[in-house]
This record gives sequence, structure tokens and C-alpha cells, in this order.
Amino acid sequence: MPRPLQLTRDLRAALSTGELWIAFQSQYDLDPAGPPDAPEPTDPVAVEALCRWTHAHLGAVPPDTFIPLAEQGHFLDEVDLQVFDRAAERVMRWRGSGHPLGLAVNASPAHFSTRYADTVVARLDRLGIDPAGITIEITEAPTPQLRPEMVTAMQTLRSVGVSISVDDYAGGDTTVAMLEALPIDEVKIDRSLTQRTDAEADDAIAAVVASSAEHGWRVLAEGIETVAHLERSRRRGCHRGQGYLWGLPMPSDEMDELLAV
Repeated sequence: MPRPLQLTRDLRAALSTGELWIAFQSQYDLDPAGPPDAPEPTDPVAVEALCRWTHAHLGAVPPDTFIPLAEQGHFLDEVDLQVFDRAAERVMRWRGSGHPLGLAVNASPAHFSTRYADTVVARLDRLGIDPAGITIEITEAPTPQLRPEMVTAMQTLRSVGVSISVDDYAGGDTTVAMLEALPIDEVKIDRSLTQRTDAEADDAIAAVVASSAEHGWRVLAEGIETVAHLERSRRRGCHRGQGYLWGLPMPSDEMDELLAV
């Protein structure tokens, strides 16, 4: 593996060379009001866009390697916005083919600002895509490093219909009370919590679900890899789910095939 400085240079170059690509992971309606052992849903209601990097010489570079490099190099906002543009254009094509999919994209707290929000709003307008189907996921629970500018950015996006999601909620440092203070629309339960079977995990998720009913949030369980995970997430009251039970994140041509079934 090259030194971090060289890898960072390669990553910046990859923004224009086509080495960065998008994998899409489907999200499904769990219908928590129905029976927990109902058949697994097969029609996705949304997709999450995930950035991937295939280096010309190294092959696949893991996101947990290149995302920190982009953040340290102060160009993660460029990566996130490129993913947003390309994913939004692809989802518009799918919608035009009769698949009314929502789109979730990630945004790092490092650049989540009013400037970022204004850029997203302008690009939505340019693309002509309905903001109501877009969710921006804050890739780390934003409290306790929440800045006033982040709240303003959330409010700007929500004012045009974009949803805000807190990603990777695991019932640790971020409490339900902290979530209740944020202008958000969704909480994503971290896979570590989704896959636990103990009473403490049940209680942590139950607290989020109970608060969601009061505040109008959607609760999405990440990391659903087995039928048992699916049934447990339904019993816990989660509204949506995603995970390897439905397959790995896939390139757009494979998503085309999935939607065509």
C-alpha cells in the first residue's frame, strides 16, 4: 500500500478519472404492524448510495481507508457531492422507468454546513428531482460535536423537503434525548444493535421507536443479514431495513437487473 500522502493524491485524481463508482444498497419497508414472520419484502423502497474506489494499480481500496484520507485532505465534500450528483441522476432514470425509489446519501459532519446545504438544494433544482425522496445521512451521530451551523443546514434542507437521518445509532454516547433536540426525520439503528438479542438492545431500540411515534421519525434497522434479524427488527417496531439478507451493495447495472425482476 502506498504512503498516505501518495494515496491521497491518487484519491483526489480519482475524482476525475472515473475510478470512483457507486454501489447501491436497497432499503425495504418492514411493515412492523404486520406479523414478524411475514415473507421478506422483495421490492425496495429506496437505495443508499455508497462510494467505492477501484484504484488503477491497487484494486479495491476500502472506504474506511479512503474516506479518512479525503477528510484529512479537505476534499471529502467533493467526494460526497459527486456521489450525490451521480446517484441522483441514476435514481431519476429508475423513477422514469416506473420504480419510485427514494435515495439516501451520506454527508460527513466535517463539511455539513449551510454551504453544503445550499449546494444540495441548487443541485436538486438543476436535476429537477423531487426533494421529498432524498435523505441525507449524517455519517456519525452528530451530537456531541453538533455545531449551530449544522442545525441551520439541517433546517435548510428540511425546508425544501429533504429528510435528515442520523446514521449508526447504537445507544451509546448519543441518547434519545439528544436525538429529540435535532431537526431530523430518520434514525438508523447500527448493525451492532440490530444484531444483538439481549434485553438492553431491545430497550434501546424500543426507546427510539417510542420517540419516533411522537416526533414523526422513521426508524431503519441496518445490518439485517438473517431472517432472524428481520423478524426481530419487525417485532421491535422498525419501519425499514437494509442489509446483506437482500444482497451486497451492488453497481447500478446489477440494480437494474434487481428492479427488472
